[in-house]
Amino acid sequence: SNQTPTTTTVAAASAEPKTARDNIELPLAPLVVRRPAPTYMAGAESPANQPGLAAGSYVALDVEKNQIVLAYDDTQRRPIASLTKMMTGLLVSEAGNLAHMVTVSGTAAAVEPNKDGLIIGNRYPRGVLLYSALLGSNNDAAAALGEDLGGGDYGRYYRQMNRRGKQLGLTGTQYASSSGLNDATNLSTARDQAILLARALENPTFARAVRTWRHTVRWNDTGGKRTYENHNKMLQTFAGTLGGKTGFTTLAGGCLAVAVRRGDRTIVGVVLGTNDIWGDMPALINAAFKRTS
Repeated sequence: SNQTPTTTTVAAASAEPKTARDNIELPLAPLVVRRPAPTYMAGAESPANQPGLAAGSYVALDVEKNQIVLAYDDTQRRPIASLTKMMTGLLVSEAGNLAHMVTVSGTAAAVEPNKDGLIIGNRYPRGVLLYSALLGSNNDAAAALGEDLGGGDYGRYYRQMNRRGKQLGLTGTQYASSSGLNDATNLSTARDQAILLARALENPTFARAVRTWRHTVRWNDTGGKRTYENHNKMLQTFAGTLGGKTGFTTLAGGCLAVAVRRGDRTIVGVVLGTNDIWGDMPALINAAFKRTS
């Protein structure tokens, strides 16, 4: 059945001054379990088996078998737009401490839309910014989270992203953005993004966020509340959807990563460079389940 929309409230954002405690760098030490690279099912890349998608590259990964069941140009490096926020979401989820207050810099506040309108110098709980980035796909929230994890240094944060990517076996990925706005040097592959989503869903904080349809927080900038609605429409329209992430830039085109469960099987689908994410993904997932049944 479709996911029940979840509404939750988390700690309020605050503009109180910085303290010495804020300068302590947070440990980034996830439990790293190395997994073998996925194998390819016979015929996964055969033209006769492809579902006829608009996407420039795509992949469907059977999570339980660690096997790619359908693929087209799945190792081609491309811009991935806001799918980048999955890695930021995972690193934030692994860092934990969602009540930790993140101070917004001028750099983070000035990024291009979509954005949440974060105010320079104000402080927001990490958990609020996590939902802002993963549900609302807000670039200022992703930038603030990355800058905070990097101790104020974006370059250091990108190195953290790339180190985690290597640990997860993302062999064709180069992160150079916390949000995905950089289409020139922030690159990945459909295959890598499928591996990333499959692994990220093992983290309960990440999994809870991406399966949430609607999330309400207290918003101290206005004294009111703010509600994030997930851009991933498949949570409402496609039975068994566990969550994922949408993305779009002019260069990257439409991008979507989604995990869907049926019975005891999970398929992660990724489509990159399409003008029809909502048509391509159901077709890919259905075709993949047919091949694994």
